[in-house]
Amino acid sequence: MASECFWAALFSWLVLVIAQDMQYEHHLPVPEIVQVNESGDWKIRIKWKDHFTNTSRPEKITYDVEIFYTEQMRLVHNETIEVKPHVTGIYHWSWTSPLPLQCTSHSVRLRYKDHGQTSNWTSFYILKGKDFSETSETQVYPKDHAARVGDSIEFCCILKTESIAGFNSSNFTNRISSRTYTTGPILLNTPSKSAGIDMLCDRTGATYFIGNAPDDHSLTCKTRDLSSVECHWEPGRHVGDAYPYIVHYSINGRECSDSINNMCVLEGDINKGKTTWTLTAKNHLGEKNISDAADLKLRVHLGAPEFANAVSVNARNATLTWNWSNKLLNSFPMICQVELNHHIIEKTFDGFGLQSALLSDLQPFRDYTARVRCGSRDHFYEWGDWSNIISLTTEEDIPEAVDVWMQVLDRQTYIIWKHPTVEQSNGIIKGYELRVGSPSDATREPISKAPNESCHQLISGSSERDTSISISTRNSKYISPPSTIIIPSLGSDNDITSPISGYNSVFNVSWEPSPYSSCGYVVDWFPTYRAEMCAVNWTKTKVPYATVDLGLESGVKYTLSVYACTSGAPQLLERRSGYAKELPPSGTVQGLKADLQGSDVMLSWEDVPEEQQNGVILGYKVYYTARNTGDGNERSDTSVQETSERVCKLSNLRAGDYTFKVKAFTSAGEGPEITITRNVSLQAYILVISILTALATVAFIITLIALCSTKREWLKSKLYPDIPKPQLSERWLTKGSQLYLVIDKVLLSEKEMLMSKNPQASLQVVPLKIQKEPEDVELMPKDSSQKSSRCSKTASLIILDSSYTNVPNPGIQNPTYNLPLTEPAYAALGYRPQVQNPNSRVLQTCDSLPIQMDSDYQPQSSVTLHCPAVTYNTDTASDSTLISCPEYLLHNHCS
Repeated sequence: MASECFWAALFSWLVLVIAQDMQYEHHLPVPEIVQVNESGDWKIRIKWKDHFTNTSRPEKITYDVEIFYTEQMRLVHNETIEVKPHVTGIYHWSWTSPLPLQCTSHSVRLRYKDHGQTSNWTSFYILKGKDFSETSETQVYPKDHAARVGDSIEFCCILKTESIAGFNSSNFTNRISSRTYTTGPILLNTPSKSAGIDMLCDRTGATYFIGNAPDDHSLTCKTRDLSSVECHWEPGRHVGDAYPYIVHYSINGRECSDSINNMCVLEGDINKGKTTWTLTAKNHLGEKNISDAADLKLRVHLGAPEFANAVSVNARNATLTWNWSNKLLNSFPMICQVELNHHIIEKTFDGFGLQSALLSDLQPFRDYTARVRCGSRDHFYEWGDWSNIISLTTEEDIPEAVDVWMQVLDRQTYIIWKHPTVEQSNGIIKGYELRVGSPSDATREPISKAPNESCHQLISGSSERDTSISISTRNSKYISPPSTIIIPSLGSDNDITSPISGYNSVFNVSWEPSPYSSCGYVVDWFPTYRAEMCAVNWTKTKVPYATVDLGLESGVKYTLSVYACTSGAPQLLERRSGYAKELPPSGTVQGLKADLQGSDVMLSWEDVPEEQQNGVILGYKVYYTARNTGDGNERSDTSVQETSERVCKLSNLRAGDYTFKVKAFTSAGEGPEITITRNVSLQAYILVISILTALATVAFIITLIALCSTKREWLKSKLYPDIPKPQLSERWLTKGSQLYLVIDKVLLSEKEMLMSKNPQASLQVVPLKIQKEPEDVELMPKDSSQKSSRCSKTASLIILDSSYTNVPNPGIQNPTYNLPLTEPAYAALGYRPQVQNPNSRVLQTCDSLPIQMDSDYQPQSSVTLHCPAVTYNTDTASDSTLISCPEYLLHNHCS
């Protein structure tokens, strides 16, 4: 129950608040639209008034404005605007439509707004468009519209009644009323041509133009004649060629008639002081104002002077004369500058009202062009305008001495000279005069030469002695000083020629200074293989260095000669030859031959003719191509070999058809090829010899292997014998036996052990049969009946003299192993291990070697005998002792 009361109270409060708000809203005054009209094709202007009294008008008035397309009542714009209160209560506001206002009707309304409260809307005020009534023709808007570059435009098409049904267009796609279609925004990026751009719809359309507003800048005003002002400015961006963008210019309110050249001329006074000039540039899209201020005395840019007809000209100077069109300039202080043959001379000319200038240091008989410009001397601002060009020609003068040289060709001497240049001739060349003989010879008759001649052959016999030649040049008025050269007598010339290489088609020649040179050096050159009469170039220098580049051709060999200029005849210092720039050879090698030698081919040829080498021949490249080389396949393999010789051997070629090509090459590349073809086939006897040689080699190797296998032990004993390592048995023979089994005769080499009381006693060798056991030699009694039958070989029995009574050596070292590098003691006795002793019988291989002492031998003390690594002591009471060693250590000692 309580909750129902709460909600009832809340509802009553809300109703009361809403009622109060509605009452307050109805109390806000509704504005009154007085007028809605169009301003141009795109702007709507709205005029209204409020209904506030002067006492109730607030300090700030706010309105809401809404604009609709009338037929569809589609809102296209809404805005809240704020205006300052006016005592009249009348206000204005404008809005620019994205579409031309002719496209469709617009409806406008507004209301007053204050602190979130609003009044009622005014009634709609309709601005009618062209689609309001029917028309017989389709219309496109805007028409002849001028837009700025970078703007965007929307076009509309108002259809006639017959075209509405089934209308279809790729440009007009948006429908805003029953008869009107529009385009989207079209961006305009570049100025249009003078004819504009057409937008078509339903076989009709409208033209629009794109351009810019004026953007001129840099206005500068100056005077040319001290009585007028000439203003110039720089144009800005291109405004467009169509009529809406034509710019109209004016300065200080006066129209400019010559604005096409960005210039305007006005009357002015140089004594007026500082003046300000303002340029106004205006077209359909806008206008721009720029200004300049200056004192005309400081802005003098003199106009061009006018040349007078009278010009004074001599051989080496001339006087220029001109006039000024404005008499005010005849007393103006100025400075002038002259341009001669397109080069401004350094000297300047100054004075009051200057009207002439003297030009000096000119060349005789030379054509010149000249012009003049001047500027203010006291307040120089800039040079004025150039005058018109005047042409003049100086008079003739004495020619310069001619450059003369000589040529010796085929034992004949020629005098050659260079035609003087225009600067050297100083006039028109009429010919040359030559005099042969001593200068002191008054009887010398001159020899006349035509202007086009440059060579003279000495008569036969004159080259056998030094001859003096003088030559002079004649022009229309004067003759040059003579040039003299002394021709040396023909003798044994230095034929030694050293090579020279050019660089970038130039020869850089240097040589050792000559003590004979008194007037410098001369270097001449000519084609080595194309030497012709009077076809020599030369240059003269004061230093032992010259750069030769005149008339040089690529791929041509030149001969260069260096002469010392002396008081007498020129002296040849050295001669060189080479190429300024090499090219590949233009000719082929000569006489190519191919000699077959079984599977080898020997190629030989002669060199490229010298005149066709075009450079230094570095070598030759041999190309050979093989076809049908016997493997059953049709193929072509090309190989290349390089050689510096004029011969090339190709070895082990397979049978087949071969094409051989030879090319010579220089540093610039390869020349043309010469070709020869040969068939390579293996001859029968060569094949048989090859097969027999191979079979004999195989048979020899097999025989050698068989011999080595069967005689392995014999070869080993001869080439690499084994060094024995004897071992002693621990078993002894019967007591009293004096026999010892020794491993090697090395034990006998010890002199101390073999010494006896009777030094003259000789060793006696008695054969003794010894039996062999698998491991050790059996101990044998003194009786011969106890011999073993296992040893089939005979051993040597060594009998020692029994008269020996004292052996001072306590033991005998085995010298077989660890031998010193010095000669062993037994070498003095003639003993060699495992080698036949010349003083004894031949020993045979056996298993053991018994040693027997004489029966009268009575040892006084025990004797120590050594087998390798084993020491045995004999019993003093026994008659004999037998020492046994293994078989494999004794097999080389039986005879």
